[in-house]
Amino acid sequence: MADLRIVLGISGGIAAYKTPSLVRLFQKGGFEVKVVLTTAARSLVSDLTLHTVSGNPVYFDGPLGDWDMEHIALAQWADFLLICPATANTIAKIAHGIADNLLTSLALSFEKRIVIAPAMNTAMWENSATKENIKTLITRGTHVLPVGEGELACGDIGSGRLIELETIVDFIASLKTPKYFAHKKVLISLGPTCEPIDPVRVITNRSSGKMGAALARAAWLAGAQVTVVSGPTSVALPFAVKVVRVKTALEMLAAMEGEFAQTDICILAAAVGDFRPANVHVEKINRHENAVLNLELLANPDIAAMLGAQKRGTFLVGFSLETGGDDARPLEKMKKKNCDMMIVNLADVALESDKSAARILYADRPPENAKLQDKSLLAELIIKRIALSMGLTHD
Repeated sequence: MADLRIVLGISGGIAAYKTPSLVRLFQKGGFEVKVVLTTAARSLVSDLTLHTVSGNPVYFDGPLGDWDMEHIALAQWADFLLICPATANTIAKIAHGIADNLLTSLALSFEKRIVIAPAMNTAMWENSATKENIKTLITRGTHVLPVGEGELACGDIGSGRLIELETIVDFIASLKTPKYFAHKKVLISLGPTCEPIDPVRVITNRSSGKMGAALARAAWLAGAQVTVVSGPTSVALPFAVKVVRVKTALEMLAAMEGEFAQTDICILAAAVGDFRPANVHVEKINRHENAVLNLELLANPDIAAMLGAQKRGTFLVGFSLETGGDDARPLEKMKKKNCDMMIVNLADVALESDKSAARILYADRPPENAKLQDKSLLAELIIKRIALSMGLTHD
């Protein structure tokens, strides 16, 4: 995304206070951002703050001669115009072709993609005039994002609040990402599993689910219909992804088998517990002085091997978390589990971290080393390598 340029137009809704964080997220994703403020927005968020976080000049209304040419220059510079937050007033102006400030003049002259992220009171959002204005914009090809629900600035509870900033960034990124996986169904397992010992204690592991979440986002950006089977984790997932929540390895197996037959690509990024207690205590186990607790453990089913035995054309990707050694063990696992690709990473680098390195093992080509990098970038590489192996793109 490093070559993408975005103009962020901020109108005078209270959600404008979130926009410096939005600019930061865009920069993290590789976008270059320039900001346009309406007069009302300038009372809610500082020009200096936005200049500092964006590293670019901030544009706002001045004498007509100042901005009469600026909107043309900005329209030529940017790949996208995002209006966020978009108030009912600004939406109405754009829908009716009114150009009485820099932002609305820019919208009227912008010939590339316009994205609107509405934010307003529930009554204004549900008003028939607002609905008609949004319908008009959609008919013209403007992308209008949904609104969130919850407590609003006025204290009301309802729809109309600005959606999550990460969702906005994901949507913009999706408009420019090559659609390797268009019309493909991708199934991803992620996170740890938890095996109960008693009502309050579990056996689990240190998986954060971040790699699986990054893969889900990268697959969705590549055009896939994504289903995630997630163990207990709080990691954020794209809004358009179907999520099935599970806790134990047996629950994960059942969920994966339920989705697998309709899947084109399956990525097994979850850290599934190898063992579970043979007996789960109904009551909490009380600790006694000098007591010793012995747990009898049973092996959990090998989800990768079971899916590998069932696959009929599905491209199956396994993960092998190692603490050292060569490729011998991962290659053996790859063959035994009937995987088409194996991602090898090291526990001391990958666990609970935002970064990871990996070694990608293929069935029909030499291995490839992926350097230590942000998991989002590694996920993009893995998704591209899957597409390459399936003949969906060229290197």
